[in-house]
Amino acid sequence: MKPADAAVLRGLKRRLDRPAADALVHLQGARPVSPHLAAWLAARGSLSARLHRAKGPLAVARLAQGLQPAWGDEHLLLGLPAHTPLHAREVMLYGAGQPWVYARSVTSQLASRGPWRAIRGLGQRPLAELLFMRRDITRSELCARRVHGPEARQVRQAWETAVGSPSSGPWWRRHSVFHFHGAPLLVCEYFPAHAQHWPRP
Repeated sequence: MKPADAAVLRGLKRRLDRPAADALVHLQGARPVSPHLAAWLAARGSLSARLHRAKGPLAVARLAQGLQPAWGDEHLLLGLPAHTPLHAREVMLYGAGQPWVYARSVTSQLASRGPWRAIRGLGQRPLAELLFMRRDITRSELCARRVHGPEARQVRQAWETAVGSPSSGPWWRRHSVFHFHGAPLLVCEYFPAHAQHWPRP
């Protein structure tokens, strides 16, 4: 991960903590980010709960789950050796029949049968039901960046496959790593371009 990527959340928090929170936030190599999107990228707690409060009833559609190849820097973010088999769960968060956020949660195949085995039985329920109901699950700092290269193509393809139409414009990713009994779970949440115009969380 580039140092500028790791510093994004700190910059977002500084701006959001000031009265001048309406100033645009810049991510590396990207056009300006609206203060509304900046607030979403920096918001702690459950994303699904915040979406429900801001935009109405939420539905979760599981798109895929199982053994999958890594995307981009997933092994690095998980702190796992390259080529470690990974278990991924991909979902789309919908509201009022409209797609809002594409999310991908990844852990080792071994952990998906051990500490994180509960993710296999979530079905169409939000991951937050697992992550925010236990005090012994810890979370890293949030990081956010614009999505580039192969990862951007993978997200666009997943979105188009799920909803039947493409999404134009830049994508933004926020991610954090949860730990349970020493096993990491990477949660990446991808925001489409129109998230710039959402109400604040």
